[in-house]
Amino acid sequence: MGKSVREQRQLWFRRLDRAFWLIWAALPVVLWLAYYRTATASATIAESLIGEQAKCASIVANPLTMSAKGQVLFWSLFALGVSFYAVLIGILHRMVNRFANGRIFVSETLQGVWWMGIFLVVWPFVDTITTIAVTYALYQLGDIKFFLPSYGVDVGTVAGGVFLMALKFVIEQAILLQSENDLTI
Repeated sequence: MGKSVREQRQLWFRRLDRAFWLIWAALPVVLWLAYYRTATASATIAESLIGEQAKCASIVANPLTMSAKGQVLFWSLFALGVSFYAVLIGILHRMVNRFANGRIFVSETLQGVWWMGIFLVVWPFVDTITTIAVTYALYQLGDIKFFLPSYGVDVGTVAGGVFLMALKFVIEQAILLQSENDLTI
């Protein structure tokens, strides 16, 4: 006999939950690759250029040649950027885990959607401010040659966060309608 739609959906969420565990297991490798690519970016660019152009690669910040304070600032900013994805994956994993256990329309789901929305709305501003502050500090320390601040905010991420915050209210309304329906039967 075939599985019901609900059972098939829960099976799909259990598989997705296992995929999240694979993402967590791969995180150290991804962090190492990100570190390696960041630490070797200027050398890689220099190798790809010819003759006098190779000198232009020296304007790319090399965290390995920075002062001790500069390295602390640079790698702190790097860690902050990585933490954005770790927190986002963590929130998503918790939600998928709840769905895999059959708890879809519950208050924890609403809280997860709400916090993910808040996080996505706030993050672009935090990222822009900290990047400008660290870049300016690195410039003052002499670890980078130019201070060219970028005041752009990722509007798409903010819009996604606002969408999730609105979706929280839609799900909340669906839960209320479901509970009213259960009471009338």
